[in-house]
Amino acid sequence: MRIFFVVALLLSAVSASTVSFAGNCQHDYDTAADGSRCGDRSADSRDGGN
Repeated sequence: MRIFFVVALLLSAVSASTVSFAGNCQHDYDTAADGSRCGDRSADSRDGGN
């Protein structure tokens, strides 16, 4: 029961941090829809990115 609570808490924290971004590549370490790493395509890597 305790592990379920910890997992639920972690999932809610992760989802809350990405709510404001609609795409797949907010950060350079994210994975794109095709399975590749986002890298320089990420929002954080672009001018005016999050």
